[in-house]
Amino acid sequence: MDVGPDLRALRVAADVRRITCMSVQSQAIQPARVAPGVPWYVNATAILLLGWAVIVLSVLLTLSGEFGPRFWRAMVLVGLELAIGAGLLFHRRWAWVLGVATAVVFMAEGLRRLLFVHFEYEWAVALTSYLVPAIVILVALLPGRTRRAFLGE
Repeated sequence: MDVGPDLRALRVAADVRRITCMSVQSQAIQPARVAPGVPWYVNATAILLLGWAVIVLSVLLTLSGEFGPRFWRAMVLVGLELAIGAGLLFHRRWAWVLGVATAVVFMAEGLRRLLFVHFEYEWAVALTSYLVPAIVILVALLPGRTRRAFLGE
């Protein structure tokens, strides 16, 4: 009674099964792909927003002696810009919605400050803190290709 060929056949079958399992696993564990329809300028906008928010954050932290209500009001804007920038960089749908809604609110607040608030440098604050970020966000997020990529239309 010779069990040699049966044992060899069993080992070959086990090797084939192992190789098939490994090839199926390597196909199943592909890296997450970036959404193919997201234009390059969305990533550029996300990086600009993140960079601007980090600059404003560092200036606020170094120049602010106290953490009063004005500081925290400014931090809300910085937090929104950081969240939108990170969300756009990772191609999240909520970032598109948050970006458009925030840009509309920023435009309204920037125009209100520009037209009705008359302090010495209020026009500079209105432009740099509200209108420019809103325009950058809207220019990047409102074209049809970007909208379709994020909302799946």
